[in-house]
Amino acid sequence: MPQGKTGSTIWKAVKSFFSFWKDFLVGDSPVLALGVVIILAVAYLLRSYTYLAPATVIILVLALMTFTVWQKARKPRRNPQSQS
Repeated sequence: MPQGKTGSTIWKAVKSFFSFWKDFLVGDSPVLALGVVIILAVAYLLRSYTYLAPATVIILVLALMTFTVWQKARKPRRNPQSQS
């Protein structure tokens, strides 16, 4: 196999791998993915506080869920019947 073709094939495989994980983790809501990362970081920072950490994580998860539902409800719906 020529050298250039092997490198190109490897590069395509690497790009496909990272594209899959981006689509899998981020999906349709980058806000949700970022929120989860922030919540995990806060949980890590508060890991030594026995009672504060779980309560804070629960509050942050509820806030994130509320925000994403509110954000989705704000978007205008497309009516498939009105399209010709």
